Parts: sequence; structure tokens; C-alpha cells
Amino acid sequence: MEELKDIKGLVEVPDDSLIYLIMTIGGIVLALVLIVVLIRWQQRPKRRRQHLSPQERAKAVLNAIDFKDTKESVYAFSEASQILNPNHEGLKGLLKRLERYKYQPQVPPLDAQDKTAMQTMIKELTHAK
Repeated sequence: MEELKDIKGLVEVPDDSLIYLIMTIGGIVLALVLIVVLIRWQQRPKRRRQHLSPQERAKAVLNAIDFKDTKESVYAFSEASQILNPNHEGLKGLLKRLERYKYQPQVPPLDAQDKTAMQTMIKELTHAK
């Protein structure tokens, strides 16, 4: 046995397997949480902030016209109705009649006949496909 003098005693080897196990489990839990969050985010109800087409915006403008301010209502009606149906024959005549409410610093109040014609045209334009 004298020949085996080069054998040394036991050396303690550091054991990091517990740290690796905890890191692996933590990574799996983090990945699962991320997957759940992404699935919930995909399934959430869509908000109403979708972009509206120009026709939908024009319909909303026409439905929101307040006839108290004559000049503003005539301008809004003219612009929005042109977007919805620029080739409508009755619309061309009505817009010609409404020109007297535009381009002036002081405008008279809206006639009952013109107001009724505008309301009828709004119903016709907004309910048409």
C-alpha cells in the first residue's frame, strides 16, 4: 500500500442542483403566467374605438345636428350629406336653397320648411344602404 500515497482525501463538491431546480420551476411558472395573460388579452371584449369609415362618421354627424345654430347645422349638413350621397337629386336642390344661410356673418333663423326638408333628407340618407 505504500505505493498508493498519491491518493488524496475526499473533496467537497459544491451542489447547485437546488438552485437550478428552483430556476427551472420559476421559468416554467413565469411562462405559464405569460401564456395565461396573453390568452386573456386576446379574449377580452373589443372596445368600440374601432375606426369608422367616412360614411359612418357622416351619418353620426347628421344624426347629431343641432338646429339651434343655423349656420353650423347647415355647414355640417352640407358636408356630411355630400359624403353619403353626392348624386342625390333632391339633395342638390336642398343644398342650393340652403346657400342663403352660408357665407354671411349674420344669418336668419332656419325656416320651418328648410328644417323639415333637412330632417327628411337626414332620415333618407342615414337609413339608406
